[in-house]
Amino acid sequence: MKKIIVAIITALTLCFSALKSEAGNIKSTDNSSVEIFYDGAQDFIARFTLKPDWHIYWKNPGEIGLPTLTKVSDADLHILNQSVPQVRMAYDIMREYIYEQTAYFSLRITNASPQAELIFEFVECNDECKPEKLSFPLSEIRPTEKTLWEQIVSAADRTFPQTLETDILPPYNDINLPLSAHGEIFFIPSTRDLIDESQINITDKNNNLRIHWQNNTEQPLQEALLITPEKPYLLKINYKDTSWKTLLYIIFLAFLGGIILNAMPCVFPILSLKIFSLLKSRHRPFKPYLAALSYTCGVLFSFLILTACLIWLKKHGESAGWGFQLQSPWFVGIMAAIFLIIFLFMTDLLHFPNIARQKLHKAAALNNFTTGFFAVLIASPCTGPFMGAAIGYALLLQPLQIFLVFTSLALGYALPYALIEMFPQTLRRVLPKPGHWMHTLKIILSIPILLTFFWLSSVLYIQLSHCSATDTTASELVWQPYDARQIAELNTQKENIFVDFTADWCLTCKFNHAVMINTKRFKNFVKKNHVHLFMADLTEDNEIYNAALNYYGRDSIPLYIYYKNGNYRILPLFFSIKSLEED
Repeated sequence: MKKIIVAIITALTLCFSALKSEAGNIKSTDNSSVEIFYDGAQDFIARFTLKPDWHIYWKNPGEIGLPTLTKVSDADLHILNQSVPQVRMAYDIMREYIYEQTAYFSLRITNASPQAELIFEFVECNDECKPEKLSFPLSEIRPTEKTLWEQIVSAADRTFPQTLETDILPPYNDINLPLSAHGEIFFIPSTRDLIDESQINITDKNNNLRIHWQNNTEQPLQEALLITPEKPYLLKINYKDTSWKTLLYIIFLAFLGGIILNAMPCVFPILSLKIFSLLKSRHRPFKPYLAALSYTCGVLFSFLILTACLIWLKKHGESAGWGFQLQSPWFVGIMAAIFLIIFLFMTDLLHFPNIARQKLHKAAALNNFTTGFFAVLIASPCTGPFMGAAIGYALLLQPLQIFLVFTSLALGYALPYALIEMFPQTLRRVLPKPGHWMHTLKIILSIPILLTFFWLSSVLYIQLSHCSATDTTASELVWQPYDARQIAELNTQKENIFVDFTADWCLTCKFNHAVMINTKRFKNFVKKNHVHLFMADLTEDNEIYNAALNYYGRDSIPLYIYYKNGNYRILPLFFSIKSLEED
Protein backbone atom coordinates (compact mmCIF):
# COMPACT_ATOMS: atom_id res chain seq x y z
CA MET A 1 0.00 0.00 0.00
CA LYS A 2 2.84 2.40 0.84
CA LYS A 3 4.48 1.68 -2.53
CA ILE A 4 1.22 2.37 -4.35
CA ILE A 5 0.75 5.68 -2.52
CA VAL A 6 4.35 6.72 -3.31
CA ALA A 7 3.82 5.86 -7.00
CA ILE A 8 0.58 7.86 -7.14
CA ILE A 9 2.20 10.87 -5.48
CA THR A 10 5.19 10.65 -7.87
CA ALA A 11 2.90 10.46 -10.91
CA LEU A 12 0.84 13.41 -9.69
CA THR A 13 4.01 15.41 -9.08
CA LEU A 14 5.27 14.70 -12.59
CA CYS A 15 1.91 15.59 -14.12
CA PHE A 16 1.79 18.82 -12.10
CA SER A 17 5.33 19.70 -13.18
CA ALA A 18 4.50 19.00 -16.83
CA LEU A 19 1.33 21.09 -16.61
CA LYS A 20 3.24 23.89 -14.93
CA SER A 21 5.95 23.76 -17.62
CA GLU A 22 3.33 23.71 -20.37
CA ALA A 23 1.46 26.58 -18.74
CA GLY A 24 4.64 28.69 -18.89
CA ASN A 25 5.06 28.04 -22.62
CA ILE A 26 1.45 28.13 -23.86
CA LYS A 27 -1.24 30.74 -23.39
CA SER A 28 -4.58 31.08 -25.13
CA THR A 29 -7.48 33.38 -25.86
CA ASP A 30 -10.97 32.34 -26.94
CA ASN A 31 -9.93 31.92 -30.56
CA SER A 32 -6.15 31.58 -30.67
CA SER A 33 -3.19 30.26 -28.74
CA VAL A 34 0.50 31.17 -28.59
CA GLU A 35 3.16 28.58 -27.81
CA ILE A 36 6.75 29.60 -27.05
CA PHE A 37 9.70 27.39 -27.98
CA TYR A 38 13.06 28.20 -26.42
CA ASP A 39 16.58 26.96 -27.28
CA GLY A 40 17.80 27.54 -23.72
CA ALA A 41 20.06 30.45 -24.68
CA GLN A 42 18.59 33.55 -26.33
CA ASP A 43 16.50 32.39 -29.30
CA PHE A 44 12.73 31.94 -29.14
CA ILE A 45 10.06 30.90 -31.65
CA ALA A 46 6.45 31.90 -31.05
CA ARG A 47 3.78 29.86 -32.83
CA PHE A 48 0.31 31.33 -33.23
CA THR A 49 -2.49 28.80 -33.78
CA LEU A 50 -5.91 30.17 -34.73
CA LYS A 51 -9.36 28.61 -34.92
CA PRO A 52 -10.91 28.17 -38.37
CA ASP A 53 -12.22 31.42 -39.95
CA TRP A 54 -10.27 33.57 -37.47
CA HIS A 55 -7.22 35.64 -38.33
CA ILE A 56 -4.69 38.12 -36.96
CA TYR A 57 -2.73 40.77 -38.85
CA TRP A 58 0.84 41.16 -40.10
CA LYS A 59 2.94 44.11 -38.82
CA ASN A 60 1.49 46.09 -41.72
CA PRO A 61 -2.18 45.11 -41.50
CA GLY A 62 -3.14 46.77 -44.78
CA GLU A 63 -5.99 49.22 -45.21
CA ILE A 64 -7.88 47.88 -42.19
CA GLY A 65 -7.02 46.12 -38.94
CA LEU A 66 -4.27 46.59 -36.39
CA PRO A 67 -0.74 45.16 -36.49
CA THR A 68 0.39 42.25 -34.36
CA LEU A 69 2.96 43.71 -31.96
CA THR A 70 5.75 41.83 -30.22
CA LYS A 71 7.30 43.52 -27.20
CA VAL A 72 9.57 42.65 -24.28
CA SER A 73 9.98 44.39 -20.95
CA ASP A 74 13.34 44.71 -19.16
CA ALA A 75 15.26 43.12 -22.06
CA ASP A 76 16.43 43.74 -25.63
CA LEU A 77 14.31 42.24 -28.41
CA HIS A 78 15.28 41.57 -32.02
CA ILE A 79 12.67 40.08 -34.36
CA LEU A 80 14.74 37.86 -36.65
CA ASN A 81 11.91 36.87 -38.98
CA GLN A 82 8.22 36.13 -39.18
CA SER A 83 5.89 34.20 -41.44
CA VAL A 84 4.76 35.58 -44.78
CA PRO A 85 1.15 36.81 -44.50
CA GLN A 86 -1.73 36.04 -46.83
CA VAL A 87 -2.93 38.89 -49.05
CA ARG A 88 -6.73 39.21 -49.00
CA MET A 89 -9.30 41.69 -50.26
CA ALA A 90 -11.77 42.71 -47.56
CA TYR A 91 -15.22 43.57 -48.86
CA ASP A 92 -13.68 43.33 -52.35
CA ILE A 93 -12.25 46.86 -52.05
CA MET A 94 -9.66 46.94 -49.24
CA ARG A 95 -6.44 44.95 -49.10
CA GLU A 96 -5.35 43.34 -45.83
CA TYR A 97 -2.35 41.22 -44.83
CA ILE A 98 -3.34 38.48 -42.41
CA TYR A 99 -2.37 35.23 -40.71
CA GLU A 100 -4.78 32.32 -40.73
CA GLN A 101 -4.35 28.93 -39.03
CA THR A 102 -0.63 29.21 -38.11
CA ALA A 103 2.08 31.87 -37.94
CA TYR A 104 5.64 31.81 -36.61
CA PHE A 105 7.79 34.57 -35.10
CA SER A 106 11.54 34.07 -34.68
CA LEU A 107 12.86 36.19 -31.79
CA ARG A 108 16.16 36.88 -30.04
CA ILE A 109 16.09 38.26 -26.50
CA THR A 110 19.22 39.49 -24.74
CA ASN A 111 20.11 41.34 -21.53
CA ALA A 112 16.96 40.06 -19.83
CA SER A 113 16.31 40.83 -16.17
CA PRO A 114 14.58 38.29 -13.85
CA GLN A 115 11.34 40.27 -14.25
CA ALA A 116 11.44 40.35 -18.07
CA GLU A 117 8.25 39.50 -19.95
CA LEU A 118 7.52 38.67 -23.58
CA ILE A 119 4.28 40.37 -24.67
CA PHE A 120 2.05 39.94 -27.73
CA GLU A 121 -0.64 42.47 -28.57
CA PHE A 122 -2.99 41.66 -31.45
CA VAL A 123 -6.57 41.63 -32.63
CA GLU A 124 -8.25 38.39 -33.62
CA CYS A 125 -10.96 38.86 -36.19
CA ASN A 126 -13.83 37.03 -37.80
CA ASP A 127 -17.10 38.90 -38.30
CA GLU A 128 -15.96 40.94 -35.33
CA CYS A 129 -12.53 41.88 -33.97
CA LYS A 130 -11.35 41.44 -30.39
CA PRO A 131 -8.17 43.04 -29.03
CA GLU A 132 -6.03 40.58 -27.06
CA LYS A 133 -2.83 40.63 -25.02
CA LEU A 134 -0.74 37.66 -23.85
CA SER A 135 2.26 37.96 -21.53
CA PHE A 136 4.97 35.34 -20.91
CA PRO A 137 7.35 35.85 -17.98
CA LEU A 138 10.70 34.70 -19.34
CA SER A 139 11.53 33.00 -16.05
CA GLU A 140 8.57 30.63 -16.56
CA ILE A 141 9.43 29.62 -20.13
CA ARG A 142 11.07 26.19 -20.16
CA PRO A 143 13.72 25.17 -22.73
CA THR A 144 12.45 23.00 -25.56
CA GLU A 145 13.79 19.51 -26.06
CA LYS A 146 16.48 19.54 -28.77
CA THR A 147 14.73 17.30 -31.30
CA LEU A 148 11.48 19.23 -31.00
CA TRP A 149 13.35 22.54 -31.27
CA GLU A 150 14.94 21.44 -34.55
CA GLN A 151 11.53 20.38 -35.89
CA ILE A 152 10.00 23.74 -34.98
CA VAL A 153 12.89 25.66 -36.53
CA SER A 154 12.48 23.68 -39.74
CA ALA A 155 8.70 24.23 -39.80
CA ALA A 156 9.12 27.96 -39.14
CA ASP A 157 11.83 28.40 -41.81
CA ARG A 158 9.45 27.06 -44.45
CA THR A 159 7.10 29.97 -43.75
CA PHE A 160 9.77 32.70 -43.61
CA PRO A 161 10.80 34.95 -46.52
CA GLN A 162 14.38 35.00 -47.75
CA THR A 163 16.22 38.16 -46.70
CA LEU A 164 17.74 40.32 -49.47
CA GLU A 165 19.67 43.56 -49.00
CA THR A 166 19.57 46.26 -51.68
CA ASP A 167 20.96 49.78 -52.05
CA ILE A 168 19.01 52.73 -53.42
CA LEU A 169 19.81 56.38 -54.07
CA PRO A 170 17.71 59.53 -54.48
CA PRO A 171 14.88 59.98 -55.22
CA TYR A 172 14.64 56.89 -52.97
CA ASN A 173 11.70 55.25 -54.70
CA ASP A 174 13.16 52.76 -57.13
CA ILE A 175 14.65 49.27 -56.71
CA ASN A 176 16.19 46.97 -59.33
CA LEU A 177 16.61 43.27 -58.54
CA PRO A 178 18.03 40.42 -60.68
CA LEU A 179 14.85 38.39 -60.23
CA SER A 180 12.23 37.04 -62.57
CA ALA A 181 8.67 36.40 -61.45
CA HIS A 182 5.89 34.92 -63.56
CA GLY A 183 2.50 35.79 -62.17
CA GLU A 184 1.11 38.16 -59.58
CA ILE A 185 3.68 40.04 -57.45
CA PHE A 186 3.08 41.92 -54.21
CA PHE A 187 5.36 44.61 -52.80
CA ILE A 188 4.28 45.32 -49.21
CA PRO A 189 6.00 47.91 -46.99
CA SER A 190 6.59 46.71 -43.44
CA THR A 191 5.10 49.92 -42.06
CA ARG A 192 1.69 51.18 -43.10
CA ASP A 193 1.22 54.57 -44.80
CA LEU A 194 4.92 55.16 -45.59
CA ILE A 195 4.27 54.86 -49.31
CA ASP A 196 1.23 55.06 -51.56
CA GLU A 197 0.51 51.37 -52.18
CA SER A 198 -1.90 52.23 -55.00
CA GLN A 199 1.01 53.82 -56.94
CA ILE A 200 3.40 50.84 -56.78
CA ASN A 201 4.59 49.94 -60.27
CA ILE A 202 6.32 46.57 -60.82
CA THR A 203 7.84 45.59 -64.17
CA ASP A 204 9.63 42.36 -65.06
CA LYS A 205 11.85 42.72 -68.12
CA ASN A 206 14.59 40.33 -69.17
CA ASN A 207 14.80 38.77 -65.69
CA ASN A 208 15.25 42.16 -64.07
CA LEU A 209 12.55 43.18 -61.59
CA ARG A 210 12.05 46.92 -61.20
CA ILE A 211 9.87 48.32 -58.39
CA HIS A 212 8.85 51.97 -58.38
CA TRP A 213 6.66 53.73 -55.80
CA GLN A 214 5.59 57.13 -54.49
CA ASN A 215 6.65 58.21 -51.00
CA ASN A 216 3.92 59.54 -48.69
CA THR A 217 6.25 60.88 -45.98
CA GLU A 218 9.86 61.96 -45.55
CA GLN A 219 10.48 58.84 -43.46
CA PRO A 220 12.40 56.34 -45.62
CA LEU A 221 11.10 52.86 -46.36
CA GLN A 222 13.55 50.57 -44.56
CA GLU A 223 11.94 47.19 -45.16
CA ALA A 224 9.39 45.63 -47.48
CA LEU A 225 8.01 42.21 -48.30
CA LEU A 226 8.22 41.06 -51.91
CA ILE A 227 5.91 38.10 -52.61
CA THR A 228 6.40 36.35 -55.96
CA PRO A 229 4.80 33.11 -57.18
CA GLU A 230 8.20 31.42 -56.87
CA LYS A 231 9.41 32.74 -53.53
CA PRO A 232 8.85 35.49 -50.93
CA TYR A 233 11.65 37.94 -50.07
CA LEU A 234 12.16 40.35 -47.20
CA LEU A 235 13.96 43.37 -48.67
CA LYS A 236 16.30 45.29 -46.36
CA ILE A 237 16.78 48.69 -47.98
CA ASN A 238 20.04 50.59 -47.49
CA TYR A 239 20.01 54.29 -48.37
CA LYS A 240 23.17 55.68 -49.90
CA ASP A 241 24.11 59.25 -49.11
CA THR A 242 24.56 61.44 -52.20
CA SER A 243 25.66 64.63 -50.50
CA TRP A 244 28.18 66.79 -52.33
CA LYS A 245 30.83 65.58 -49.93
CA THR A 246 30.15 61.98 -50.92
CA LEU A 247 29.92 62.89 -54.59
CA LEU A 248 33.28 64.66 -54.45
CA TYR A 249 34.79 61.56 -52.85
CA ILE A 250 33.42 59.39 -55.67
CA ILE A 251 34.73 61.87 -58.26
CA PHE A 252 38.18 61.65 -56.65
CA LEU A 253 38.05 57.83 -56.71
CA ALA A 254 37.05 57.96 -60.37
CA PHE A 255 40.01 60.25 -61.16
CA LEU A 256 42.39 57.93 -59.32
CA GLY A 257 40.83 54.90 -61.03
CA GLY A 258 41.36 56.58 -64.41
CA ILE A 259 45.08 56.96 -63.71
CA ILE A 260 45.37 53.34 -62.60
CA LEU A 261 43.46 52.25 -65.72
CA ASN A 262 46.60 53.06 -67.73
CA ALA A 263 48.30 50.05 -66.08
CA MET A 264 45.53 47.55 -66.92
CA PRO A 265 46.17 44.80 -69.53
CA CYS A 266 43.45 46.14 -71.85
CA VAL A 267 45.50 49.30 -72.37
CA PHE A 268 48.76 47.57 -73.35
CA PRO A 269 47.96 47.50 -77.11
CA ILE A 270 47.18 51.22 -77.05
CA LEU A 271 50.55 51.94 -75.42
CA SER A 272 52.22 50.90 -78.67
CA LEU A 273 50.32 53.59 -80.53
CA LYS A 274 51.16 56.16 -77.86
CA ILE A 275 54.89 55.39 -77.82
CA PHE A 276 55.02 55.31 -81.62
CA SER A 277 53.32 58.69 -81.70
CA LEU A 278 55.78 60.11 -79.15
CA LEU A 279 58.76 58.93 -81.20
CA LYS A 280 57.67 61.34 -83.94
CA SER A 281 57.20 64.26 -81.56
CA ARG A 282 60.37 66.01 -82.81
CA HIS A 283 58.79 66.52 -86.22
CA ARG A 284 55.41 67.81 -85.13
CA PRO A 285 54.46 71.19 -86.61
CA PHE A 286 52.44 72.23 -83.60
CA LYS A 287 53.14 72.88 -79.94
CA PRO A 288 53.21 70.06 -77.37
CA TYR A 289 50.28 71.38 -75.37
CA LEU A 290 48.08 71.13 -78.48
CA ALA A 291 48.90 67.41 -78.78
CA ALA A 292 48.07 66.90 -75.11
CA LEU A 293 44.82 68.84 -75.48
CA SER A 294 43.87 66.90 -78.62
CA TYR A 295 44.47 63.52 -76.94
CA THR A 296 42.55 64.58 -73.83
CA CYS A 297 39.61 65.75 -75.95
CA GLY A 298 39.57 62.40 -77.73
CA VAL A 299 39.46 60.57 -74.40
CA LEU A 300 36.74 62.87 -73.06
CA PHE A 301 34.65 62.59 -76.22
CA SER A 302 34.81 58.79 -76.19
CA PHE A 303 33.98 58.56 -72.47
CA LEU A 304 31.03 60.94 -72.77
CA ILE A 305 29.58 59.11 -75.79
CA LEU A 306 29.75 55.79 -73.95
CA THR A 307 28.24 57.38 -70.83
CA ALA A 308 25.37 58.94 -72.81
CA CYS A 309 24.63 55.60 -74.48
CA LEU A 310 24.69 53.82 -71.12
CA ILE A 311 22.32 56.35 -69.52
CA TRP A 312 19.95 56.09 -72.49
CA LEU A 313 19.92 52.28 -72.34
CA LYS A 314 19.25 52.23 -68.60
CA LYS A 315 16.54 54.88 -68.91
CA HIS A 316 14.77 52.61 -71.39
CA GLY A 317 14.93 49.62 -69.06
CA GLU A 318 17.99 47.90 -70.53
CA SER A 319 20.65 46.30 -68.31
CA ALA A 320 23.99 47.33 -69.79
CA GLY A 321 27.37 47.38 -68.12
CA TRP A 322 30.48 49.49 -68.68
CA GLY A 323 32.32 48.07 -71.68
CA PHE A 324 29.01 46.98 -73.22
CA GLN A 325 30.22 48.01 -76.70
CA LEU A 326 32.47 44.93 -76.88
CA GLN A 327 29.38 42.73 -76.55
CA SER A 328 28.41 43.81 -80.10
CA PRO A 329 29.86 41.68 -82.94
CA TRP A 330 29.59 44.73 -85.25
CA PHE A 331 31.75 46.85 -82.96
CA VAL A 332 34.29 44.08 -82.40
CA GLY A 333 34.53 43.44 -86.15
CA ILE A 334 35.08 47.13 -86.96
CA MET A 335 37.73 47.47 -84.25
CA ALA A 336 39.52 44.34 -85.51
CA ALA A 337 39.63 45.80 -89.02
CA ILE A 338 40.96 49.13 -87.71
CA PHE A 339 43.77 47.45 -85.75
CA LEU A 340 44.69 45.34 -88.77
CA ILE A 341 44.97 48.47 -90.91
CA ILE A 342 47.06 50.19 -88.21
CA PHE A 343 49.40 47.17 -88.09
CA LEU A 344 49.83 47.16 -91.87
CA PHE A 345 50.74 50.86 -91.92
CA MET A 346 53.10 50.56 -88.93
CA THR A 347 54.99 47.76 -90.68
CA ASP A 348 54.98 49.66 -94.02
CA LEU A 349 53.00 46.87 -95.67
CA LEU A 350 50.53 49.58 -96.70
CA HIS A 351 51.34 53.17 -97.58
CA PHE A 352 49.30 56.32 -97.69
CA PRO A 353 49.47 58.21 -101.00
CA ASN A 354 51.75 61.25 -100.84
CA ILE A 355 48.81 63.68 -100.87
CA ALA A 356 47.04 61.80 -98.05
CA ARG A 357 50.30 61.66 -96.08
CA GLN A 358 50.72 65.43 -96.33
CA LYS A 359 47.13 65.96 -95.23
CA LEU A 360 47.60 63.67 -92.23
CA HIS A 361 50.85 65.40 -91.32
CA LYS A 362 49.08 68.74 -91.25
CA ALA A 363 46.21 67.24 -89.27
CA ALA A 364 48.48 65.49 -86.78
CA ALA A 365 46.39 66.84 -83.91
CA LEU A 366 43.50 64.77 -85.24
CA ASN A 367 45.73 61.70 -84.93
CA ASN A 368 46.11 62.38 -81.21
CA PHE A 369 42.36 62.85 -80.93
CA THR A 370 41.60 59.49 -82.58
CA THR A 371 44.28 57.77 -80.48
CA GLY A 372 42.56 58.99 -77.33
CA PHE A 373 39.15 58.08 -78.72
CA PHE A 374 40.06 54.46 -79.57
CA ALA A 375 42.11 54.07 -76.39
CA VAL A 376 38.91 54.42 -74.37
CA LEU A 377 36.84 52.09 -76.56
CA ILE A 378 39.35 49.28 -76.12
CA ALA A 379 40.37 50.03 -72.53
CA SER A 380 36.93 50.63 -71.00
CA PRO A 381 36.21 46.94 -70.18
CA CYS A 382 39.19 46.93 -67.82
CA THR A 383 38.69 48.22 -64.32
CA GLY A 384 41.13 49.42 -61.69
CA PRO A 385 40.73 48.80 -57.94
CA PHE A 386 38.96 52.15 -57.51
CA MET A 387 37.22 52.33 -60.87
CA GLY A 388 34.79 49.43 -60.36
CA ALA A 389 33.22 50.88 -57.21
CA ALA A 390 33.07 54.38 -58.68
CA ILE A 391 31.32 53.22 -61.85
CA GLY A 392 28.87 51.00 -59.98
CA TYR A 393 27.97 53.87 -57.67
CA ALA A 394 27.93 56.53 -60.39
CA LEU A 395 25.37 54.75 -62.56
CA LEU A 396 22.87 54.95 -59.70
CA LEU A 397 23.09 58.76 -59.60
CA GLN A 398 21.30 61.44 -61.57
CA PRO A 399 22.48 62.05 -65.20
CA LEU A 400 24.40 65.28 -64.40
CA GLN A 401 26.22 63.58 -61.51
CA ILE A 402 27.00 60.57 -63.73
CA PHE A 403 28.64 62.85 -66.30
CA LEU A 404 30.70 64.55 -63.57
CA VAL A 405 32.03 61.20 -62.34
CA PHE A 406 32.86 59.93 -65.83
CA THR A 407 34.46 63.22 -66.82
CA SER A 408 36.74 62.86 -63.79
CA LEU A 409 37.47 59.26 -64.82
CA ALA A 410 38.34 60.41 -68.35
CA LEU A 411 40.65 63.18 -67.12
CA GLY A 412 42.46 60.73 -64.85
CA TYR A 413 42.88 58.31 -67.72
CA ALA A 414 44.23 61.03 -70.06
CA LEU A 415 46.54 62.70 -67.53
CA PRO A 416 49.73 60.52 -67.70
CA TYR A 417 50.02 60.61 -71.50
CA ALA A 418 48.98 64.28 -71.68
CA LEU A 419 51.79 65.21 -69.25
CA ILE A 420 54.33 63.38 -71.42
CA GLU A 421 53.01 65.20 -74.48
CA MET A 422 53.26 68.56 -72.71
CA PHE A 423 56.84 67.91 -71.53
CA PRO A 424 58.45 65.90 -74.36
CA GLN A 425 61.93 67.01 -73.33
CA THR A 426 61.75 64.51 -70.46
CA LEU A 427 61.37 61.65 -72.95
CA ARG A 428 64.02 63.08 -75.26
CA ARG A 429 66.61 62.91 -72.47
CA VAL A 430 65.99 59.18 -72.19
CA LEU A 431 65.80 58.28 -75.91
CA PRO A 432 68.92 58.19 -78.14
CA LYS A 433 69.25 60.25 -81.29
CA PRO A 434 67.03 59.34 -84.25
CA GLY A 435 68.36 56.40 -86.26
CA HIS A 436 67.67 52.90 -87.52
CA TRP A 437 66.64 51.86 -84.00
CA MET A 438 63.38 53.79 -84.49
CA HIS A 439 62.37 51.53 -87.38
CA THR A 440 63.21 48.43 -85.31
CA LEU A 441 61.25 49.75 -82.34
CA LYS A 442 58.31 50.53 -84.64
CA ILE A 443 58.24 46.88 -85.76
CA ILE A 444 58.38 45.72 -82.11
CA LEU A 445 55.56 48.09 -81.15
CA SER A 446 53.43 46.76 -83.99
CA ILE A 447 53.37 43.28 -82.40
CA PRO A 448 50.81 44.20 -79.64
CA ILE A 449 48.67 45.77 -82.38
CA LEU A 450 48.70 42.49 -84.33
CA LEU A 451 47.95 40.52 -81.16
CA THR A 452 45.00 42.85 -80.51
CA PHE A 453 43.70 42.07 -84.00
CA PHE A 454 43.91 38.32 -83.29
CA TRP A 455 42.28 38.79 -79.89
CA LEU A 456 39.36 40.78 -81.33
CA SER A 457 39.01 38.28 -84.15
CA SER A 458 38.76 35.40 -81.66
CA VAL A 459 36.12 37.32 -79.69
CA LEU A 460 34.19 37.94 -82.92
CA TYR A 461 34.34 34.24 -83.80
CA ILE A 462 33.04 33.30 -80.35
CA GLN A 463 30.16 35.77 -80.60
CA LEU A 464 29.16 34.69 -84.11
CA SER A 465 29.39 30.98 -83.26
CA HIS A 466 27.53 31.50 -79.95
CA CYS A 467 30.04 29.51 -77.95
CA SER A 468 32.32 30.45 -75.10
CA ALA A 469 36.08 30.32 -75.16
CA THR A 470 36.10 30.35 -71.39
CA ASP A 471 37.46 26.91 -70.57
CA THR A 472 35.44 25.44 -67.73
CA THR A 473 36.66 21.86 -67.98
CA ALA A 474 40.36 21.91 -68.78
CA SER A 475 40.98 23.89 -65.62
CA GLU A 476 39.65 20.95 -63.55
CA LEU A 477 37.19 23.35 -61.95
CA VAL A 478 33.49 22.63 -62.40
CA TRP A 479 31.71 25.89 -63.23
CA GLN A 480 27.95 26.32 -63.41
CA PRO A 481 26.20 29.13 -65.31
CA TYR A 482 25.14 31.96 -63.00
CA ASP A 483 21.74 31.22 -61.46
CA ALA A 484 20.50 33.72 -58.85
CA ARG A 485 17.83 31.35 -57.52
CA GLN A 486 20.23 28.43 -57.07
CA ILE A 487 22.80 30.71 -55.42
CA ALA A 488 20.14 32.02 -53.03
CA GLU A 489 19.12 28.48 -52.07
CA LEU A 490 22.73 27.42 -51.48
CA ASN A 491 23.34 30.59 -49.48
CA THR A 492 20.31 29.80 -47.31
CA GLN A 493 22.02 26.48 -46.53
CA LYS A 494 25.19 28.46 -45.71
CA GLU A 495 27.20 26.80 -48.47
CA ASN A 496 30.42 28.37 -49.77
CA ILE A 497 29.91 29.98 -53.19
CA PHE A 498 32.31 31.72 -55.58
CA VAL A 499 30.85 33.80 -58.44
CA ASP A 500 33.00 34.98 -61.36
CA PHE A 501 31.76 37.71 -63.76
CA THR A 502 33.99 37.47 -66.81
CA ALA A 503 34.13 37.76 -70.61
CA ASP A 504 36.40 36.66 -73.42
CA TRP A 505 36.97 40.29 -74.43
CA CYS A 506 38.18 41.23 -70.92
CA LEU A 507 41.97 40.91 -70.82
CA THR A 508 42.10 41.59 -67.09
CA CYS A 509 39.71 38.66 -66.60
CA LYS A 510 42.01 36.44 -68.65
CA PHE A 511 45.03 37.61 -66.70
CA ASN A 512 43.33 36.90 -63.35
CA HIS A 513 42.25 33.45 -64.51
CA ALA A 514 45.86 32.64 -65.39
CA VAL A 515 47.51 33.92 -62.20
CA MET A 516 44.78 33.46 -59.55
CA ILE A 517 41.90 31.16 -60.51
CA ASN A 518 43.42 28.41 -62.67
CA THR A 519 46.08 27.75 -60.06
CA LYS A 520 46.76 24.72 -57.92
CA ARG A 521 46.23 26.71 -54.71
CA PHE A 522 42.79 27.94 -55.77
CA LYS A 523 41.76 24.46 -56.91
CA ASN A 524 42.85 23.00 -53.55
CA PHE A 525 40.89 25.71 -51.73
CA VAL A 526 37.74 24.91 -53.75
CA LYS A 527 38.07 21.20 -53.09
CA LYS A 528 38.88 21.55 -49.39
CA ASN A 529 36.01 23.98 -48.65
CA HIS A 530 33.44 22.42 -51.02
CA VAL A 531 32.99 25.71 -52.88
CA HIS A 532 30.24 25.93 -55.50
CA LEU A 533 31.52 27.77 -58.59
CA PHE A 534 29.27 29.96 -60.74
CA MET A 535 30.31 31.91 -63.83
CA ALA A 536 28.51 34.80 -65.55
CA ASP A 537 29.98 34.97 -69.05
CA LEU A 538 29.36 38.43 -70.52
CA THR A 539 31.13 37.82 -73.84
CA GLU A 540 27.74 38.40 -75.45
CA ASP A 541 24.98 40.67 -74.20
CA ASN A 542 23.09 38.88 -71.41
CA GLU A 543 20.28 40.71 -69.60
CA ILE A 544 20.33 38.33 -66.62
CA TYR A 545 24.05 38.76 -66.00
CA ASN A 546 23.90 42.53 -66.55
CA ALA A 547 21.08 42.76 -64.00
CA ALA A 548 23.14 40.68 -61.57
CA LEU A 549 26.03 43.14 -61.97
CA ASN A 550 23.65 45.97 -61.07
CA TYR A 551 22.42 44.01 -58.06
CA TYR A 552 25.96 43.78 -56.69
CA GLY A 553 26.44 47.51 -57.30
CA ARG A 554 28.85 47.12 -60.23
CA ASP A 555 28.75 47.86 -63.94
CA SER A 556 32.15 46.60 -65.04
CA ILE A 557 34.16 43.40 -64.94
CA PRO A 558 35.97 41.43 -63.67
CA LEU A 559 33.89 40.99 -60.55
CA TYR A 560 34.30 38.27 -57.93
CA ILE A 561 31.75 37.47 -55.22
CA TYR A 562 32.32 35.06 -52.35
CA TYR A 563 29.49 33.71 -50.18
CA LYS A 564 30.23 32.25 -46.76
CA ASN A 565 28.06 31.60 -43.68
CA GLY A 566 24.98 33.09 -45.32
CA ASN A 567 26.65 36.39 -46.30
CA TYR A 568 28.56 37.60 -49.33
CA ARG A 569 31.36 40.05 -49.95
CA ILE A 570 32.85 41.59 -53.07
CA LEU A 571 36.47 40.54 -53.46
CA PRO A 572 39.27 42.89 -54.53
CA LEU A 573 40.31 42.95 -58.18
CA PHE A 574 43.41 40.93 -57.26
CA PHE A 575 42.30 38.76 -54.35
CA SER A 576 44.29 36.16 -52.43
CA ILE A 577 43.38 32.73 -51.11
CA LYS A 578 44.09 34.06 -47.62
CA SER A 579 41.34 36.67 -48.06
CA LEU A 580 38.88 33.90 -48.99
CA GLU A 581 39.71 31.94 -45.85
CA GLU A 582 39.01 34.92 -43.60
CA ASP A 583 35.63 35.00 -41.85
